[in-house]
Amino acid sequence: MDRRDFLSAAGTVATLSLSSSLGRTAPADIYDLLGLLEETPRSQIMERVVARIRSELRYEDLLAALTLAAVRNVQPYPDVGFKYHAVMVLQAIHHTTLGVAPAERWLPVLWAVDNFKEEQAEELDASGWTMAARPSAPTPAPSPDRARSALAAALDNWDLEAADAAVVNYANVAEPREVFELLWQYGTRDFRGIGHKTITVQNAHRILTLLGWQHREPVLRSTVAALLNHYDDPNPATVALQEDAAWRQNTELRGEIPEGWLEGRLDSAASAEMLAALREGDTLETSRAVVGLLKDGISPASIWHALHAAGAELLMTDPGVVPLHAQTSSNSLHYAFRESKDMATQQLMLLQGAAFIPRFRAMSSLARGGVARLDELEPLPVETPAGIPTGTAAAGTDALDDVFSGGRGERSQVIGKALGYLEAGGAVQPIVDRVRHYLAETATNSHHYKFAEAVFENHAWSQRSPWRDRYLAAGFAYFNGPWNRSNPTMQEARELLQA
Repeated sequence: MDRRDFLSAAGTVATLSLSSSLGRTAPADIYDLLGLLEETPRSQIMERVVARIRSELRYEDLLAALTLAAVRNVQPYPDVGFKYHAVMVLQAIHHTTLGVAPAERWLPVLWAVDNFKEEQAEELDASGWTMAARPSAPTPAPSPDRARSALAAALDNWDLEAADAAVVNYANVAEPREVFELLWQYGTRDFRGIGHKTITVQNAHRILTLLGWQHREPVLRSTVAALLNHYDDPNPATVALQEDAAWRQNTELRGEIPEGWLEGRLDSAASAEMLAALREGDTLETSRAVVGLLKDGISPASIWHALHAAGAELLMTDPGVVPLHAQTSSNSLHYAFRESKDMATQQLMLLQGAAFIPRFRAMSSLARGGVARLDELEPLPVETPAGIPTGTAAAGTDALDDVFSGGRGERSQVIGKALGYLEAGGAVQPIVDRVRHYLAETATNSHHYKFAEAVFENHAWSQRSPWRDRYLAAGFAYFNGPWNRSNPTMQEARELLQA
């Protein structure tokens, strides 16, 4: 979504309401709101933010202030994950907000406000960290080429202090597209953080596209810090480490990709071939399989279909937090592939996406004996009123009620019914709407939002894939539904908004 699209969408979001007193469009002082978010105790934050909502607060102003609060108060150390999800979840929160019913549209961002306060408190207890003052700008300002070179050198050297200053300097003399063309590459450089680095860059790009480039400095400083977190490893610039091996390998493999590779043909058999390699191959074998298919004239789209399907299979095999990142990270890499205008970067996104899947597979003890196969997933019949086909409008609510009727321990049945519903012609959007409703009602962690929105987007981007309905149905291995308990924090928010 570009800036124009967002302004159009924000016209809708700005009218979010749970009572007639909400939804006016008076401008807000973002930094006054930022102070409220940073300084108010968690026990009081919901009541105070809802009071601002009732006093004409715009949704986009709250999202902007929350973004600044998160990047200023939660650092991506010691992990690019855990508490740092307060930052990484924000673009998913926005997508859910746009998609839920009007009566629920304040709930996702209010959940994110409460989540920020929880993670801010954890940061204060663990380290006391807050973002340092902005690095001073050089005089005169460097040229864009010189500023880019300085940032690239700092990133190559894993030099956090130099990169902190360099990204500010570069962002102040370059176009947003130029800054992100560089960050896309470094976001996929290594597997530390199980894909969270590429998710961080995607989130930064989308949030700044939504809210405006004027918020760039703290967002980009936080992003660069995430990219340079090498955990307990020695400086990767000084020693060749296994975590960076795929990057080194795939940077070389790009040279084997033929001209015209973007113009290949869609081929479902090639997707199946790529998926077979992803089920068993190591990082070198899966990357070489990508190059081989591109040499054979296969479209990158067919490879992305296999990457998304492989992530879905891993989650079906081991429905936990780590395997779901195979889908959220492939979604972020695919997003970068779509946004980048640089062919070398696009190639790297494909190759690293293929290299990440074996790493996720290796992290799952359940997957080491083989993964569940999407092509063997059996659709189950869906209950509808007598004589009414599943895919017709008349069957709609009843068919969906049956899809969502499984209990907490019946996810395989729900997956089968979801596939049965889709293969019988059932509409996709009502499933998406229903999951988003349960997100607003029951979500308790960032993965609920991040995972669901990644799967929805993967499905939307795969319009001509025979796999798309299968990896949407497989999402029920982790989707929220009536099997999740209501979140008391959201119950409190709803009551405050309706008071």
